[in-house]
Amino acid sequence: MPKKHNFTFSEKVCAEIDLHMLTRVQAEVELYDFLDKAYSLGFHKIKVITGKGLNSENGKSVLKPFIQEILKKEKLKFKNSKLNEGGSGAIDVWLV
Repeated sequence: MPKKHNFTFSEKVCAEIDLHMLTRVQAEVELYDFLDKAYSLGFHKIKVITGKGLNSENGKSVLKPFIQEILKKEKLKFKNSKLNEGGSGAIDVWLV
């Protein structure tokens, strides 16, 4: 029987990028550049700061759902950061 690997996703954040206040186009370019650098440096976990949308017209984040769709498209595992580490205004992403 093949040995099962038991992966844990509790690694510390290696790097973070702050995208809030950028347009979708700017944020997408910055995110892909950041992902490329993080991969090349061998990082396992990064943080993407999108903001909570408090300054948006409707009070909801414009970037967060957009960034989440990109991460899904790239088949990356992600979740909201812990409350004391950005909460709903930040996303933890695993690059494994």
